[in-house]
Amino acid sequence: MSSPAHAIYSSTLSLSLQGHEFQPQYGVQLIFNETTKSRFLCAAVCSQNPSCRTFDYDSSSHRCRLFEADLTNGAIIAVASQTSIVGSVILSASLYASMYNQSCSACQENRY
Repeated sequence: MSSPAHAIYSSTLSLSLQGHEFQPQYGVQLIFNETTKSRFLCAAVCSQNPSCRTFDYDSSSHRCRLFEADLTNGAIIAVASQTSIVGSVILSASLYASMYNQSCSACQENRY
C-alpha cells in the first residue's frame, strides 16, 4: 500500500440548483472572497484549501466565496440572482480510515 504522501486524493462536490447562495451561521466562517473566472476554478480553489467545506459562486459578478462551515453550520438560501450556485465538499469516513486508520476529526489540517 502507498504511503499517504504518495496517495491520490479526490474530492466529491455537491452542487445546488442555480439561484442559491450559502449563508454561514457565523461571519468568521468566510475564508475567501475574491473573483474567479469560472465556477470550476472556484471549486478548484475550495478543493485546494483544506479548511474549505462550502463555496458559492456567482457567474455574473464572478464572485467566489469559500467557507469553513459545512451545511450543518449554515444554510443554502434562495436569492434573486439566478446566476449564483452553492457547492459543498462531501467527506466520508472512508477517506480517513483507509489512509490513516483514524476518524475524520483526527486530521484537521488535511481533509484526506
